[in-house]
Amino acid sequence: SKVACGPSDLTGRAIRLLAAVVAAILTSALPYPVWAASFTAQDLQVLGRAIAFMQPPLAPDAIIAIAYVEGNAESKRDADAIAAQFGGGLLAGHTMARPKVVEFNALTAGGFQVVIPAAGATGPGVNVAARAAHALCVTTDIEAVRAGYCTMAIITEPRVKIIVNHAVTTAAGIDFATAFRMMIQE
Repeated sequence: SKVACGPSDLTGRAIRLLAAVVAAILTSALPYPVWAASFTAQDLQVLGRAIAFMQPPLAPDAIIAIAYVEGNAESKRDADAIAAQFGGGLLAGHTMARPKVVEFNALTAGGFQVVIPAAGATGPGVNVAARAAHALCVTTDIEAVRAGYCTMAIITEPRVKIIVNHAVTTAAGIDFATAFRMMIQE
């Protein structure tokens, strides 16, 4: 016995085929694959809580610089991916901090209270710029904090861990409330 294919069956198949073709075209039109940021949304949540304990506190209109290496496409994509996770901003106590993607060499101009180095941007230059701006440098790279390139490392997997380099913090003129210092490793 033959199965009849009515107009509704053909319409459904045509719609599914059209949807598959559109999805294939849109996927192939992406300039590069979706980039997973080196600083996750969970890392940003922890950062928001941590910077609420900073002394002196952040300005109400605080800027978080996300520094990338000029000419390094991977670094720029990482910076853009980190900034995209901020959405409308990062709530830190009474402050709504906003991201600003900047080329690494532009850090010397200041204008930021926190800096997150994107892939490839961690190094002595970030430390110098952060110290000059009296800004907190935050990374997920524990070795960068141990080497003195950044002030704070935030690790959220498998559990939350915050490591602070006390010497770098002091050099940048940053302090944290006592309650926070009791929760971190220095």
